[in-house]
Amino acid sequence: MIKSDTIRFLFIGLGIVAVQLLLFKNLRIFDGEVDLVLIYLIWLCTKRSKTESLILTAFLAFFQDAFADLWGLNMFSKTLIVFILHSYLNRISENRFIFWQVFLIILAVTFLHNLIFWVLTMFTEAYTSGYIFWSLMVVSTLMTAVIGGFLHLVRTDR
Repeated sequence: MIKSDTIRFLFIGLGIVAVQLLLFKNLRIFDGEVDLVLIYLIWLCTKRSKTESLILTAFLAFFQDAFADLWGLNMFSKTLIVFILHSYLNRISENRFIFWQVFLIILAVTFLHNLIFWVLTMFTEAYTSGYIFWSLMVVSTLMTAVIGGFLHLVRTDR
């Protein structure tokens, strides 16, 4: 049976996917963009069980791939990240972190996600330029970590 809480997290996630595709897709610096969906999934790992997190991740990444024309790349990389790091993220969520600690955690998770994503693009030859490596691995990773750290600062559940 699906709980209403899970449905609420799904609709919030679909809203975040919409914001990602409509707003953050156009806010690029050196072709790097913030991955707001990944930030939400990192937060979701701290609140939900592994099974729920994986199912929600698969749905949200599927919709992100469908509208961004990246069939399966985000779904595989985000689901793999949640599968690998859920227990770690859930375990450390009991601690209170300051900005730079949250920044480093999000930076590491985003770097690993972008590395998996980049390796997948090498197999599919979706991106052939070496410039994509730097914009994805450096710029996107840093932008996502900065926005994730900022969202940690302004959150209301203290």
